[in-house]
Amino acid sequence: MLRSHRLPFLPLTLAVLIAGCASAPQELGDLPRTPQASADKILEDADRYSGAEANLLRLYAAQAASDAGAHEKTMSILQRIPQSDLPLDQQIRFSQLQAISAMALNEPKIALRALQHPSISSIDTLPLDEQLHIQRLQAEANDQVGDHLKAAEQRIFMHGLLPANAQPANQEAIWKGISQMSPEELQAAAATSTGELAAWVELALIDQTLNNLDLQVRALKQWQQENPDHPAAQQLPASLSQLIELHSSRPQHIALLLPFQGELAAAAQALRDGFLAAQYQAYSEGLDQPEVSLYDSTAYTDLDAFYRQAIADGVEWVIGPLEREQVSRIAAMPELPLPTLALNYTDSPVTEGKALFQFGLAPEDEARSAAAQAWAQGHRRMAALTASTGWGERAYQAFQQSWQEMGGVLIGREVVDEPAAMSGQIGELLRIRQSEQRGQQIQRALGNSVVVQPTPRQDLDALFITAGPLQARQIMPTLAFQYAGDLPVYATSHVYQVGGDQNNDLDGILVAETPWLVSRSDSLYESVTQNWPQAGGALGRLYAMGIDAQRIFTRLPQMQQYPETTVNGATGILSLSPDGRVSRELSWGVIEDGRLTQAPALLPAP
Repeated sequence: MLRSHRLPFLPLTLAVLIAGCASAPQELGDLPRTPQASADKILEDADRYSGAEANLLRLYAAQAASDAGAHEKTMSILQRIPQSDLPLDQQIRFSQLQAISAMALNEPKIALRALQHPSISSIDTLPLDEQLHIQRLQAEANDQVGDHLKAAEQRIFMHGLLPANAQPANQEAIWKGISQMSPEELQAAAATSTGELAAWVELALIDQTLNNLDLQVRALKQWQQENPDHPAAQQLPASLSQLIELHSSRPQHIALLLPFQGELAAAAQALRDGFLAAQYQAYSEGLDQPEVSLYDSTAYTDLDAFYRQAIADGVEWVIGPLEREQVSRIAAMPELPLPTLALNYTDSPVTEGKALFQFGLAPEDEARSAAAQAWAQGHRRMAALTASTGWGERAYQAFQQSWQEMGGVLIGREVVDEPAAMSGQIGELLRIRQSEQRGQQIQRALGNSVVVQPTPRQDLDALFITAGPLQARQIMPTLAFQYAGDLPVYATSHVYQVGGDQNNDLDGILVAETPWLVSRSDSLYESVTQNWPQAGGALGRLYAMGIDAQRIFTRLPQMQQYPETTVNGATGILSLSPDGRVSRELSWGVIEDGRLTQAPALLPAP
């Protein structure tokens, strides 16, 4: 966070300068360290002068306003000063005040422009604390605009010049910024970075790309050995230090509680195989792994009996169950005998402090990702077409809540459950009939020779869809028929068939999907799909979920303590909410020629 900074002036009094003064102040050194009058009073005094003297006093008034926290007033005063007419030291002060106020007003791009003024190249003429303040402003502005690598470079440059008591906060800021870079950005930075910055980047790659705890801890220790003089070598970032602690105290015996009989048996087997594949990844590199025992949840009508048996067997952690009703029963238990990561969600409240975590492939996650993605692309007004199913309603409610919390406007919703009525519903949503009527009025007035093409409503930026493949294959041609074929469409993963050959009518739809099925770049994807080809199809989501369950269960205490912690998983970017629910940020694919391909980097809409 940007800290308040009062700019230094020589300790004279304002009265000496103004009241009865024979001449106006000529330079910054003639002014008091801290303004002893309001910005308005100093501006009145400035109006008695012209040229350089008036500019200096107005600059002083801008500082008074900045010191008082009146940042909009500061910017307004600076607009009255021609920066290019000022002496060099006053030009620097002008840029500094402009940047301070812009940051306070959440305008980091304006702050960066101010700090790119040619005068800033001469800050070495300033006292050291002033130089450091400007460099800190530059770093904070770069972090806020997303240029975390540049911000880290600036913080590393000034680190050794900071007072000893300020260095820990600077080091923490370096790590916080670097940690916000994506794995792709870090990989690119690793190819060009050198020295201390390269080591920071390598540390972040360990955190983000080695999601297996054993592999992470081994890599962290090796990094410390290879970089003994690095500032983070002696004191790792707190979240990474905790990984080492978690590894040393991790459970040695795990139970997988899954429905190996009945209609969910195929799902249970996919989850089991994904979990064990992730565990074997570390085991194959010579790293000991916890013992895993399998329990069939369909054999336990009494969950207390299961926990008694698991404890008797030496189990320390439980992964499962999968059935929603079983998860609800666990949530209703007064206490849990063992920490548990359930593989589904319950609507029942969970007692605070209970060691119950919930992780699943909820459509709500996909809906929230759709809202975030549409907003990031610059859309502000959307409508929804939703299925009349339980999951469709849950997805719509999650989208509506997220969209409206961001400030988006939801201008309409149609529940599409009758194929015969769908065309009319979409036409009504798009107000095509009203457009046709206006066209007919124009033709009656100007003659039938005038061709008027109906257009959909102009206040609609994009659509959100929760529908099955059959409904979706009707929606897209209908949109084209209703003159809205170019309207951006965001959808949950239910709209298409994974690996199917009946997705041709879906071309152009943006789909929220697991990285496992979009980028297919997970370190386990090749080996898992070779052993279980079905993992490349619709069941792949469950294989990916089993992999992520193995990767995150030992990290859940870390994710609880550091809510900003995320894990780049096979099912999405994973985070933990305060109620113990794991949330997913999905990847984005686009249907092209009937197949889902990775969507290009989505840019804001013009």
